[in-house]
Amino acid sequence: MIYPATYDIVVLQNSSFRMRLTATQSGSPVNISGYTIDGDICNDNHQIINSFVPTIVSAASGVFDMALTPAQTADFTPGVYNYDISLTSPGDERYYWLKGAVVVSGTCSRE
Repeated sequence: MIYPATYDIVVLQNSSFRMRLTATQSGSPVNISGYTIDGDICNDNHQIINSFVPTIVSAASGVFDMALTPAQTADFTPGVYNYDISLTSPGDERYYWLKGAVVVSGTCSRE
């Protein structure tokens, strides 16, 4: 079993957000060719309130981006949420790689 690492993030309301991640195991990159990546943000009741948009940058090197658009972040009410990111192999083995808090901070301008 792989226990996910913890990393807290800050997201500004009405703004783009992107984080680049590398899937590793024992310090070596994992080839994520054929993998499905899922990342969700939920409230304290475990209700999904939004989802990251995953993009594989280099499957052979295990590199992928998780992003939120300004339209997605506009829907957030400032506060603290939770997120997790899972990778599912072509053989249907699903592992959670990362989890943490999402602190959503309001902004003064929208344009």
